[in-house]
Amino acid sequence: MRKIVSGLLIGLLFMGCAKQETTYTIQGEWEGGDGKVVYLKKDLGDKKYEILDSAIVANGSFKMQKLLGDVDERILEINGSTNIVILDSIPIHVKCVTVKKTVKGKEVENIRTEIAGSVEQDIFKTMLLAQRDEMLVMLGLSFMSRDEKASAAMQDSLVQMYTAMKEKTVRTIDSLVTNYPDCHATALIINNFVIKDRSLAEVEKMYESLTPRIKNAYLGRKLKTSIDNIKKTSIGSIAPDFTLPAPDGKNVSLSDYRGKIVLLDFWASWCGPCLREVPNVKKVYDKFHDKGFEILSVSLDDKKDNWVDAIEKNDLNWGHVSSLKGWSCPVAKLYNVSGVPAMLLIDKEGKIVATKLRGDLLMEKVAEQFGE
Repeated sequence: MRKIVSGLLIGLLFMGCAKQETTYTIQGEWEGGDGKVVYLKKDLGDKKYEILDSAIVANGSFKMQKLLGDVDERILEINGSTNIVILDSIPIHVKCVTVKKTVKGKEVENIRTEIAGSVEQDIFKTMLLAQRDEMLVMLGLSFMSRDEKASAAMQDSLVQMYTAMKEKTVRTIDSLVTNYPDCHATALIINNFVIKDRSLAEVEKMYESLTPRIKNAYLGRKLKTSIDNIKKTSIGSIAPDFTLPAPDGKNVSLSDYRGKIVLLDFWASWCGPCLREVPNVKKVYDKFHDKGFEILSVSLDDKKDNWVDAIEKNDLNWGHVSSLKGWSCPVAKLYNVSGVPAMLLIDKEGKIVATKLRGDLLMEKVAEQFGE
């Protein structure tokens, strides 16, 4: 009898464990979408994706449901457009609406996607909307910088708008991190949006504000790994060496500059903010070059002509290298660069002495190295 009871208890235990296995559910409505396929994808980086799940729209609806695994960001691809979601155990509801508009006299159909789910979805959606507004203004600035007919007043107006958007994004991030320390999306926001713009001390403070549950979850552990990697290229660390080709095809290494004060400058020909920093960088270069100051610019371009043309057009008369792999540049990954411009100052011994340099701060930090 005791053996029977023990067997029943073991069986109940396994049943309980089975019930604890969580699943994700994505269900949607798409009127007129019958026969279309909705995909759930994982971003592998370098513009590569893994299809994790899919569903065919039938009778105006679709549904995906499988075991969840780690809570993480995923891509929901609908009609060719991508939507980032936080995949968790709370059902995600998707509503697809067909929107018609006339473009150049022709009627074009687009699919507007509305996604609802847990608070995780709401938090991340808030962040994405703030980032979208900022990026739109940045794109406007980038296009205007290439337009010779654009007036200085128009450019100044866009710069002011971009600054306001940037400040709004900062306030949004601070509010989300403060109010939602027990959410996976918060760890993701710090990792994806905060690390690239703020000091290591600020990032670590935000990480410490997360609850133990989130720190121990996948996205919390991923954030901790990012912080540990940043420390390798933070102030006081020896700058990791690398070798990349110059425009003439010859290989150039960072170690070639040992014994000089070096500004390691990550930029791209398509980056409006990078080009707006050029006057500041030139001013510093002209003042200190004869005293032993050098610049090594690492371009995140993927087309050589664009890269070389930008160097010549802007008279960037210092060292240049590029892998021509865009954001897949191995040196950008080595230095945890997730946004440009990004500038690091390296002393004669190869030690990083300043980061996140722009404007007057660049001149100030370089002058310090020359005792001025």
